[in-house]
Amino acid sequence: MGFPPESEDGNVEYKLMLNADDIDRLAGQLKRRLYEGGGEAVYLIGVSDDGRPEGLSDEELIKALDILREVAKRASASVYILRISEGIKGKVAEVLLRAAVREEPPPTVTVVVLGNVDAGKSTLVGVLTTGRLDDGRGLARSYASRYKHEVLTGRTSSVSMRLLGFNGDVVVNHSLLDPLDEAEVYKRSDKLVLLVDVGGHERYLRTALRGLFSSQPDYVMLVVAANSGVQKMTKEHLGIAVALGVPVFVVITRVDVAPQEVFQRTLEDVTRILKMPGVSKIPYVIKEVGDVVLAARALSSGRVAPIFFTSNVTGHGLDLLLKFLSLLPKRKTWDYRGDFLMYISDIYLVKGVGVVVGGLIERGIVRVGDKLWIGPYSDGRWISTSIKSIHLNRTPVESAKAGSFITLGLDKVDKVEKGMVLSSKPLGASREVLAEVLVLRHPTVIKAGFSGVFHYKAVRTNAYIKEIDKGELMVGDSGVVKIEFVRPWHIDSGVFIFRNGPTRIFGRILRVGDGIATA
Repeated sequence: MGFPPESEDGNVEYKLMLNADDIDRLAGQLKRRLYEGGGEAVYLIGVSDDGRPEGLSDEELIKALDILREVAKRASASVYILRISEGIKGKVAEVLLRAAVREEPPPTVTVVVLGNVDAGKSTLVGVLTTGRLDDGRGLARSYASRYKHEVLTGRTSSVSMRLLGFNGDVVVNHSLLDPLDEAEVYKRSDKLVLLVDVGGHERYLRTALRGLFSSQPDYVMLVVAANSGVQKMTKEHLGIAVALGVPVFVVITRVDVAPQEVFQRTLEDVTRILKMPGVSKIPYVIKEVGDVVLAARALSSGRVAPIFFTSNVTGHGLDLLLKFLSLLPKRKTWDYRGDFLMYISDIYLVKGVGVVVGGLIERGIVRVGDKLWIGPYSDGRWISTSIKSIHLNRTPVESAKAGSFITLGLDKVDKVEKGMVLSSKPLGASREVLAEVLVLRHPTVIKAGFSGVFHYKAVRTNAYIKEIDKGELMVGDSGVVKIEFVRPWHIDSGVFIFRNGPTRIFGRILRVGDGIATA
């Protein structure tokens, strides 16, 4: 099977052969590919520019890999051979290169963990990050929980983030005395995976949506228990991920306790919902390391949905899942040059520090001492503040770039709400948006005046549908609506979910209302 033609953009480079006399030029080329991939690049050796896997003899391949190692040394990168496969005339090597010099955070991939309540999501996150197997009674789940009541009830009601670090394909966490020490994981890793664990119970859907929207994930890990199978919220979470255009992979847990016929039925149900119209994904069962490499490369296209089988008690399949996570490429490209913008998704009151806010930097760079604006408040005002401190993965830093989850200590700020914005300058504050919507779920007819909760990035606010171009909407209908909020927010382009009870409406913003005056 061949590859698509090589692109001048991106972090993938094809080399039929490498020339030892051309190392400086090749090192410059590698630096560009590393930059394009946010610190990671993939080289296919023995492949021509048009994607033909010509292959090399054993001697030629060894020579080419030796030259690539010298090129990587010049570019300050580490080399990891992922796979050797057969080409047309010889062998093809797939090689991962990672920037080894830590001038900025290593490549970081964000994965949101979704699935029905009691599917084993938090237990899986706990086992992956600590390397300690579960005892079958929820021991590992406590490692991923944020609050005491979550440990006692076994149900996640908040958004919990856990950092998984890799050095090559070795899990950094597992060698630490405290595998949950994010600062140490951050310092010792050349690749990071941020696992965002959200509640699976329908009661906590609003929290799950906030975690999904505010983290802007690269991928979704959909967890299904082999012994209980596909449930209502499994389908709900998959539908939301598909609507948002986030690639999905599936992990079937508890394979050690599910009878063979039950496990088989679960696998058939998972395969069926992945193939459903509107989802239209190609299920790909992972059986060996070669499957992992292919799946990691194909996942970002959104068409393929890899399926893993695991047990948190016996450890079955965890090695393949960890290998897969270590290879997942960054999917999003961030704007470092624009004006700073961050939606506030977490708020803390720290003794001796004051108000500390957390969130994902969407644009630009922030530095300690910067003067920023925070808002809008309920009257549309923006107020100025300055940055006293910045923490990235619990590590104090002087600056942070777009794509990083950070916490910021703010000066002279007493009151702040989730969903408000920190920015380089005061921005617009709007009470309404015009949007194109699709009704995913609703028991009756939606008419003007229908109220619900509007989820957009870290914003979660009460709102109502003011106007509908078609007059009314039912399940499966699409149309253009005007939505009004109870208070002004900074809303830009992008997608949202509008919900009320069983109702789910997916929308894409066409235009933001005229808004009100800014500070």
